[in-house]
Amino acid sequence: MGRGKGDQYHREEHVEMVEVRREDFSVAEIVAKMKNPKIGAIVIYLGVVREFPQGSGLEFEDRKEITQKLQQVKDRAIHRFDVEDIAIIHRVGSLSISDNILLIAVSAPHRQAAFDACKHIVDKVKDLHKSWSKEIFK
Repeated sequence: MGRGKGDQYHREEHVEMVEVRREDFSVAEIVAKMKNPKIGAIVIYLGVVREFPQGSGLEFEDRKEITQKLQQVKDRAIHRFDVEDIAIIHRVGSLSISDNILLIAVSAPHRQAAFDACKHIVDKVKDLHKSWSKEIFK
């Protein structure tokens, strides 16, 4: 189990980063915000729009409850895994092939916890996609 935010080993300020946005994001800027002396690993998942038959992109609806659901995913993962911080950035709107869709960054004292938490979060976010994404056809 993770240490959780109340544990003495966690720093006072965490990266409170769960964003749903139209514009692209900088992976480097987000990683820089997550670095601190207590971590030994930052695991990053970057989801991009891939090519698919007769498709030209994806569309994600901008719905208010999505931010809340992503925050719940983050909060549960912080308490479940031995991690320091988690950032989840998801784009909405019409996205073309090769556009960034999703960034998940997890910092932890040890790499295995960061990998485990990142995979868990990716799976949870992919489950959410079923209700608010659609393929765009040519």
